Amino acid sequence: MIMDKKRIILFLALAAMFVACNRIKVDFTYTPLQPKAGESVAFLNASSAGEDWLWTFGDNSTSLLKSPSKIYKKPGEYMVTLMVDSAKNQTCTKVIKIYDTIPTFLESTDSILHYQDVTLTANIYNPFSYPLSYQWTLSDNAILVQGSLQSAAVTVYFKQPTDKEHVQLQITQNGKLYTIDKDLAVGTTLAPAVVFRRADGQVYRQRLIKDRVEQAVKGNSEDESLLVLARDTIVVFNGVAYYASRLDDQFDGFAGMQILHMQLDAMAQKWYVVTSEGLFVTKFDGTQQVLIDASATGAIYIDTNRSRVYWANAEGLYAMPLVKSKNNQFTTIPMQYNQYEGIQRISINNKLQ
Repeated sequence: MIMDKKRIILFLALAAMFVACNRIKVDFTYTPLQPKAGESVAFLNASSAGEDWLWTFGDNSTSLLKSPSKIYKKPGEYMVTLMVDSAKNQTCTKVIKIYDTIPTFLESTDSILHYQDVTLTANIYNPFSYPLSYQWTLSDNAILVQGSLQSAAVTVYFKQPTDKEHVQLQITQNGKLYTIDKDLAVGTTLAPAVVFRRADGQVYRQRLIKDRVEQAVKGNSEDESLLVLARDTIVVFNGVAYYASRLDDQFDGFAGMQILHMQLDAMAQKWYVVTSEGLFVTKFDGTQQVLIDASATGAIYIDTNRSRVYWANAEGLYAMPLVKSKNNQFTTIPMQYNQYEGIQRISINNKLQ
């Protein structure tokens, strides 16, 4: 038994030495350091060893040479990877920036869609590190997400689709001013919508694009049909009908309150209840009652697809993620979707349009 342990220890030591001896340090450099589109870039393999190499240049081209050269046809940022001896753990990846022959700015995506982020990045050839300053000019349709109008790159999203979203960038390089003007095409994002009816009978819809909400527009006949089916005063679960008018009799925590609307998160076994004292979340048996919004008085709807609860108060439509904690505590701040008063019914149209 002791001999077996010694053999195992010896085997592991030899294996570790073998791995150490076969570990290759992978690295490479390239020249020039600020290449332009159409200019040859020489890649120098600086790996410690190796017998075969695979280069991927970030534009769907590859090379098996030890130290290849490459010409990029378009400006932009490309991810270059060198793999040695076909070993995935023996790779080196670097980002190379290819400059245009004249100053410009580049978009982070080929297809810009409204309400989705796009990063605009200045691209200017500056081999001598001259001082640079930037000034972006954006329309009212653009919302700045990251960066400033004086930074080299800005992340924005556009509120409305358009064929011509005009963006201007002015770059000052060593006292010389360059002005770049572009008209960008902004397409339409297909997305589901929250729909609601007001007391005057008008139906509206707002598309839900990730964590952003489009401006409300008049709803269509499909939205109206969904609102006809929407109910938040009667819930049927496991063959049992629960009525808002009787819920206060079943749950001691709601005694003395007028229950106006309710919805059940069946997966989490939680009630969301709008009472005369606001919106509450509770366990299925009515315990662990926690106040969400003391001003809630209107309709309520649970969207299990996006794990959100929507409700109305005198200020408009609000939403927040469904509460997941066992004690019903939460830290998220409700998001206001609009400022429409008198919302009486809420639903979700999951059709992408």
